[in-house]
Amino acid sequence: MRAADFDAFARAARVLSSAPLAAAFATISIGTAFGEHLITSLIGSAGFSAMVVGLVLIGTGILLARLPIIEWRGLLPISVLLFLGWSAASVVWSVSPMITVPAVAAQLAWAFIAIVVALTRDTIQVVRATGDALRALLGASLALEVLSGVLIDMPLPFLGISGNLAFGGPLEGVFGSRSALGIAALLGLVTFVVEWRTRSVRHGLTIGSIALAVGLLLGTRSPSVALLAGALGVGTAVLYGLRQLRPEARRVWQFVLLAVLVSGALTSYVLRAEVFRMFGLGAEIEQRYALWQETLQRLASNELNGWGWSGPWVADAIPFRLIDEALGRANPSALNAYLDVYLQLGLIGLVLFLVLAGLALVRTWMIAANRRSVVHVWAALIVVTLLASGAAESSLLSSGGWLLLVVCAVLGAGGLSWRRKLPER
Repeated sequence: MRAADFDAFARAARVLSSAPLAAAFATISIGTAFGEHLITSLIGSAGFSAMVVGLVLIGTGILLARLPIIEWRGLLPISVLLFLGWSAASVVWSVSPMITVPAVAAQLAWAFIAIVVALTRDTIQVVRATGDALRALLGASLALEVLSGVLIDMPLPFLGISGNLAFGGPLEGVFGSRSALGIAALLGLVTFVVEWRTRSVRHGLTIGSIALAVGLLLGTRSPSVALLAGALGVGTAVLYGLRQLRPEARRVWQFVLLAVLVSGALTSYVLRAEVFRMFGLGAEIEQRYALWQETLQRLASNELNGWGWSGPWVADAIPFRLIDEALGRANPSALNAYLDVYLQLGLIGLVLFLVLAGLALVRTWMIAANRRSVVHVWAALIVVTLLASGAAESSLLSSGGWLLLVVCAVLGAGGLSWRRKLPER
């Protein structure tokens, strides 16, 4: 090999291992994941898939260039790898393998991208990347809502925007539905507040970003998003209180908190009708109950291993077509991430996913409660938001939601993995 070839490889390695490229990769990856609806509406699913493949290739180059300086021990959560392995194995028994193969490939791709982001950026840098990406998407949402609802006074159906801004909502933005916009706004709100508290972004920009997120959140006019915002508010208040306690008292209150959460969840389930009525979820929850009951009925013959992974529902595939025919309407998902995992990956897959989600929550929560820097609060509140949203939507399982969950799982494992205590060989 000529000396010029070595020089070219050295230059490529320097570029791929550079901090600016890692920062740009993180921001573009998060923006692409949450902008899936916008991108597919503009250039189609093939164009979006090509973008994901490009991110995987660039991420591979970044990872290889940084391989000598990355500390791997304890950073890759076994729970994530086990869930991904079971999802990939579902190709064997899937009733629609031609759907499962690309769905598994997409899931693996976003998990790989998330791992690259988490391994090459520290927590504050991940917060900045998430903030920049969501700020751009939420800003684009407001601009298009103004265009549709005020300037031209007509909907933009190819983007899923109904043009209701002049009537106070509901708004959908670039995310395709008011629920998706609400979840993105909540994730953005958490991120913007952490940016403000850590002073990592100019004061005026953070205040404007918070106002943008709150305004779009109110504009969704979604009862389920209001319930999710309430859950995030409670989680934030509890975490703030724990961070004010002495370490000895904090350990005791963690167990008290766990008991309160369990009893509160049971009470909410028993009094669910009153809770739904209080939040104005009566008509909406009836449709969801019908969908959930029909979904559970399709598990009878595949309860242990499910029907095979597909992520979002494919209308003409089994069992989704049977569910849609029984209900007389098309459904994009089970509108419940945990039920969707149960349907597609069975009881084993659900247990693996709950372990993944539980470890991510516990690890990020413990880090947030015990470390003084405000930046550590971000991952815990993002996981709380994502897992709470899983009770009403399935966006947690694909693209943006899945990417952030894996990022937070890796960040949590990096701080509290038991494997870091093993002796080095």
